[in-house]
Amino acid sequence: MSDITTNNKYFYGVGRRKRSTARAKYYPNSQEIIILVNQKPLDKYFEDYFQKTVLVALKNLGVSSGVFHTFVSGGGIKGQAEAIRLAITKSLVTYDEGFRVIARMHKYLTTDPRKVAPKLPGLRKNRKREQWSKR
Repeated sequence: MSDITTNNKYFYGVGRRKRSTARAKYYPNSQEIIILVNQKPLDKYFEDYFQKTVLVALKNLGVSSGVFHTFVSGGGIKGQAEAIRLAITKSLVTYDEGFRVIARMHKYLTTDPRKVAPKLPGLRKNRKREQWSKR
């Protein structure tokens, strides 16, 4: 299947969440929605809850066809799913600017700025410290 789609024009988007980075390529010339994550089908890569995180954006934007090749690395499962959702949305906006209004309304184009706070000197983690003993 990837041989068929790589010869055609694609639209590119990048999404980030926590420590995860996702890149998505959208090939619009397909009859159904096919999402490949690191060359695996979406249902083989994510469990049901995280599949819904990715698919809800396509449902709300009204996308009914196309092939999405996504490559994701870093972070955990939830961060990867949300990074893929952002990357797919950005690739759809580069394909058609009409998606931008709906995506903004559902906040699919907003990058979540929250990250893990760095470790502080003298502490075990960012806030965790040694147990205090009076005596």
